[in-house]
Parts: sequence; C-alpha cells; structure tokens
Amino acid sequence: MLFSKNTLKISMSIIALLIAYFLIIASIGVADKVYLSFLNAPIMAIGLYLIIRSVYKAQPQDFKYMDGFLSGLACGFLISVVFTVFMAIYLFEVNPNLVKEMSASIPLASGTDEVGLLLFIFLSGVSTAIVSSLLIIPIFKQSWNTRGVRNSQKPLNQNS
Repeated sequence: MLFSKNTLKISMSIIALLIAYFLIIASIGVADKVYLSFLNAPIMAIGLYLIIRSVYKAQPQDFKYMDGFLSGLACGFLISVVFTVFMAIYLFEVNPNLVKEMSASIPLASGTDEVGLLLFIFLSGVSTAIVSSLLIIPIFKQSWNTRGVRNSQKPLNQNS
C-alpha cells in the first residue's frame, strides 16, 4: 500500500506547500538564500507524518515498520521528483539569473552548475524523506514489550 488515494492527496498537498513557500520567498527576493531551504524539511516531515499516519489508520493491527517506511519513502521520492521538475522549469525558464545567484552560494563543480544544482535539490528532498520517515515510524510502531507479548513468548528469564 505505497500509494493510496489519501497518501497521494497528502503528497500533492506537500508539493503545493513547497512550491507556494518557494514562490513566496522568491517574490520577497530572498530565494537565493540557501539556508531558507531548511524550512522545506518541516513541511516535508509534517506531510510524511500525515502519510504514515494514514497508512497506520488503514491497518492499525497489521502495521509493519516497512509499510510505513516504504510509504514515506515512495511519497517522499514522488514529492522530490515533482519539486525538482518545478525548480528546473522555474530556474531555467522563468528566472535564469537565480541559477547564478544560487550557484554562488552552493559550491559545485565548475561547468555542471545546472545539473549539480538540480541534483542538490533532488538529493535534499530524498534525504529529508528518508530521515523523516525513520524518525516518524517509531511513533506508530507498536511495542513488543507488552505483557501479552511477553507472556506468549515465554522469555528465558521468566519462571513458569
């Protein structure tokens, strides 16, 4: 259950929020400040929390760690791809001067500024998705350290 109707709806909402946030900072004139991209992480983390919660609510008793992780990773990958495509269109068609300004802030290999900048944007999104998913899943994972599980497993240090 990587993509359900609800997880795709949340993913599209995250994409819209990321694009709106970028357009707001671009309209203010501070889009070349790379440190403002760190606010993308809380937007993505809150969205991934909602995605993993949606997967958990669909099957609370059978929720597995990998179900949540793969849903978060797949949706994060989708979000990163769409946002990178948006940034490519914006940077190279709408405001090509921003590429030079951003390249001055991010040390990239010479001659590959465009590709390196898009790769930086994409990898930032994917790494944020991986880390956020791994941080969020334990919130929903049921503990194995419950009385019912301990009694059914009969650990070695338990006297019968």
